[in-house]
Amino acid sequence: METETGFDVEGFGKIVALFDSDKVGEAQNAFTKAVLLCRKHGLRFADAAGIAFGNADTMRQQLESQFNAEVERMKQAAMKLRQENDDLRAQLEEEDGDTEGEHVIDLPGRLRGAWRLWKFRLFVLTVSIGSAAGASEARLNALAGVLGWLCLFLFGCWSVALFRKTGFAQMLLKWLVYGVALLAGAAATGNLDASTRPPVFLFVLALALVLTLTKISKWLGGLVRVHVWESKPVRVVRGWFR
Repeated sequence: METETGFDVEGFGKIVALFDSDKVGEAQNAFTKAVLLCRKHGLRFADAAGIAFGNADTMRQQLESQFNAEVERMKQAAMKLRQENDDLRAQLEEEDGDTEGEHVIDLPGRLRGAWRLWKFRLFVLTVSIGSAAGASEARLNALAGVLGWLCLFLFGCWSVALFRKTGFAQMLLKWLVYGVALLAGAAATGNLDASTRPPVFLFVLALALVLTLTKISKWLGGLVRVHVWESKPVRVVRGWFR
């Protein structure tokens, strides 16, 4: 069969069939003949193959229809996404409008988080000691007793948190710093007038808190290690147990 331009469709098909030949050089010769035949009739190889093995126009129409259908489907998907985006934006704006001016603070959650810190527990203990001292000064014995037991409980909580964070040695040193500061303050305020005693005792509590929070306990630990633990008598005693 030949086309109007004299292109031999069947011959071209037979030549293309030889592309899969196992003989040496036959496939290459067939390819060269096919290209020359297409060039002779002014056809592209793809168009010639379409004429020989199928209706090129029909294939082109099918491809175009598939392409147009895919484009239409993508347009619809884009419109759907745009609509969902607009709906979500409107919903967020509505929620923002409902909560505008409201600032929700999770105070219980923050207090639970702060309670895990030994420094916060020391602060609460110091406040409780000041409250107990104030109640005792005002002759509120019942309240002072309750606050005293509360101080003991808080002291235990502070010690546990401090032991977990710094270890046993630093816990003892911070006990020493805090206790010495409180005892010195109590002794200093014992001879003061009732009117001047509360502010002085508050100053003592603040000083004890600051000293305990600082690194003075580490400094004391260094002194104890150098002058006590590493001293010659202690080294001799430690040698007995090795």
